[in-house]
Amino acid sequence: MPPRGTRKAASTAVATEPARSPEASGAGAKRKPDETQEQSSPLRRSKRAKPVVTQSPSGKSTTRAASTRSAAESPKATPRKSRGDKASVKEEVKEEEEVSAEAEVVDEGVAKDEAVDEKPTVKAKATRKRKTKDEVEMVPLRARTQGLRMCVGAHVSAAKGVFNAVHNSTHIGGNAFALFLKSQRKWDNPPLQDGHRDQFRSLCTEQKYDAAQHILPHGSYLVNLAQEDKAKAKQAYDSFLDDLRRCEALGITLYNFHPGSANQSSLPDALTRLATALTNALRATTTVIPVLETMCGHGTTIGGYLHEFRDILAQIPKEYHSRIGICIDTCHSFAAGYDLVTPAGFKAFLQEFDDTIGLQHLRALHLNDSKAPKGSKRDLHANIGTGFLGLRAFHNVMNEPHFQNLPMILETPIDRPESSTSTSSPKKTPKTKTPKTASAKLIPDPNVWAQEIALLESLIGMDPEGEEFRSLEAKLSEEGREMREKQQEQYDRKLSTEEKKKTKTTKTKEPVKKKGQKTLMEMMNGGGKTKKGKSAEEDGDGSDEEGCQSHAED
Repeated sequence: MPPRGTRKAASTAVATEPARSPEASGAGAKRKPDETQEQSSPLRRSKRAKPVVTQSPSGKSTTRAASTRSAAESPKATPRKSRGDKASVKEEVKEEEEVSAEAEVVDEGVAKDEAVDEKPTVKAKATRKRKTKDEVEMVPLRARTQGLRMCVGAHVSAAKGVFNAVHNSTHIGGNAFALFLKSQRKWDNPPLQDGHRDQFRSLCTEQKYDAAQHILPHGSYLVNLAQEDKAKAKQAYDSFLDDLRRCEALGITLYNFHPGSANQSSLPDALTRLATALTNALRATTTVIPVLETMCGHGTTIGGYLHEFRDILAQIPKEYHSRIGICIDTCHSFAAGYDLVTPAGFKAFLQEFDDTIGLQHLRALHLNDSKAPKGSKRDLHANIGTGFLGLRAFHNVMNEPHFQNLPMILETPIDRPESSTSTSSPKKTPKTKTPKTASAKLIPDPNVWAQEIALLESLIGMDPEGEEFRSLEAKLSEEGREMREKQQEQYDRKLSTEEKKKTKTTKTKEPVKKKGQKTLMEMMNGGGKTKKGKSAEEDGDGSDEEGCQSHAED
């Protein structure tokens, strides 16, 4: 056995021996025991662990130490160490333990980062799932009344797809409904999606809505078929025709729209342009029925008076008359001056409608009370029973046989302060409105429509002279009393101002002359006498100025 110093020197010599070149090692070269031991010895490894850069799912780069032990360097493959190497091995094992501890800390931090990044994603998915479920599986505010011939509903939202209008109508217990087929506030709209069309048809069948009778889409507020500007008229017609074709794709027969306005042109010319546009649209379609809505008669608006619809029909070929409808808006016609409140006035209105247009053209109704008085020519909708029409007018409507199976659509206001909204089951009478405050946030409350539908249906067969009706009428009237007083005061001031203007413009302007002073006409006529001894004024020869004023007033 050699001395310890010799063995240590030999070990040092082996450690410092340079590596052999590839040429020096042959396939059959015999390795020395010292070389084999040296290649497998862990003392040849670097004590510094190389860092490895990894990237977490959140996108953060994390540096951690790489493992310093390979599969070939496992303890089983490591030969027995000499005593001189024990200190080095202990130091190396200690370093490996420190590196492993650091790696575990880094891995734990990465795992925490990944958990933090994944947590919001899981929460967002759960939120979206709940929202979709609420939209599809809405609990109705009231059940639809089956077997009624008076089909009352409301103009519901079709946001995110026309098929949602069916859900929204069912939600409030409506037996009819209206909707916008596209955005009514812009000209350019995407086409109707096939999936939305099919889902709409399927839901109508499932919920037992007759699309040919009880669905009444509303046209865009931008469309004016009486427009005299050719470019704007074409734009309006194209949008109108697009809506009619959407109706036919959805299986809808009725399509309600505003007749438009004459603007700066004469009324007869405007009616001719409107009739021409309607005729062209009827030729381009097959089943849809355009329904013109009665208006309040404000300014140059068309449709305030029944004879205007007669004049439109007269300019449309008779072969298309069966495809022209009229919708009575109770607020509009009342504001235009028609009496819908008293039973006698209501019957007279229907008789005039039949004589002027024909009740066969009556296809739908819009049920709205009026904030403004009769004849005010103001389009201000109020909740049922609270306006100037009052509950009696709607008792007339709900008990009129000619209105059976027609869609009767509510367009009453439903925005309420957020704190006053309720999702509970409605009663027969609408909920009393909470006074609005400056800071109150207004949100749509469909429960208002659910209550009004129940109220209107309860009027069928109710005795208008009975205690139940009178009590209900008084309650709703009191609810809208402050609103009516305010509107009446404004209307009275307007009438007073108009009367003063009329008196001022129609008053004869006579020049003030002094006693004994002759006018120019008197001097030309020889002292103010005609051949028969009469003055010019007594002849009835008025001044040109007076005649112009009279013509301007006409």
